[in-house]
Amino acid sequence: MNGYGGSMKYRIAIGTDDLVNVTEHFGQCSCFLIIEIDQKEEGYVVIEKRETAHTFSCGEHQNKVILEKIKSLHDCQIVLVKQMGGQTEKLLIHNNLIPLQYQGTILEALRKIQNYYLKQIFYRKDVTYEHKFSE
Repeated sequence: MNGYGGSMKYRIAIGTDDLVNVTEHFGQCSCFLIIEIDQKEEGYVVIEKRETAHTFSCGEHQNKVILEKIKSLHDCQIVLVKQMGGQTEKLLIHNNLIPLQYQGTILEALRKIQNYYLKQIFYRKDVTYEHKFSE
């Protein structure tokens, strides 16, 4: 995320094969839809469809292919897929990417992500508010 003070823009890599639903397992996904969200604006901007390395083995993921895929998503902050393995999740976190798993439409997932980050901005602990909110 670019920060709370200025514009809050972030990119999401979405595993989808139909451009409507989150459909892909991270390791098997050969193409990600890259979108950018600006919390100050409504909606999102499609940046590109990005092809990546992929593997069809689910049991023991091939770390080299997974790491190549992660490297190709370096300009994103969030990775949104239907499924991913535990090792992949750890590798994403280690590479400063937020791993999210979701089954449903892309629009619904984006709405949930945007709402989450709006709450994070609003409830930041290091910001002092002139008005005290009752809990």
